[in-house]
Amino acid sequence: MNNENNLPIVYVVAGIFQNEKGEILLIQRPKDKPMPGLWEFPGGKLEVGETPENALERELQEEVSLVPLAMKPLSFVSHAYDTFHIVLMPYLITKWTGNFSLNEHQQGYMWVRPDEMHPYKLPTASYKVMEFFE
Repeated sequence: MNNENNLPIVYVVAGIFQNEKGEILLIQRPKDKPMPGLWEFPGGKLEVGETPENALERELQEEVSLVPLAMKPLSFVSHAYDTFHIVLMPYLITKWTGNFSLNEHQQGYMWVRPDEMHPYKLPTASYKVMEFFE
């Protein structure tokens, strides 16, 4: 399979925070960003020369002020949107430290059981991540 449309490839990490009740943390995208209002996992793009783990730690600190103490990589997700192709590297996080806060104008957050996420609108690549929990 090749990148037939020559879409730019974007490498992204995501923190799948799972609490002791088995719920997953979702944050709602800001109104002024692409895909406004969709629910997603905290994370973001890798910078040049950055490892996925370093990018994840940086992005989580920037977005939600949390530092992962235990993280396990899940299988990556690959998805072509209309204007770019995403390679999403999710990490399951079951232990963390810090004082949670929304730092980048996100519209809200919630903790949701994986089997109860279907009513929430997520980016397509995020739905693919949730398949790991079925």
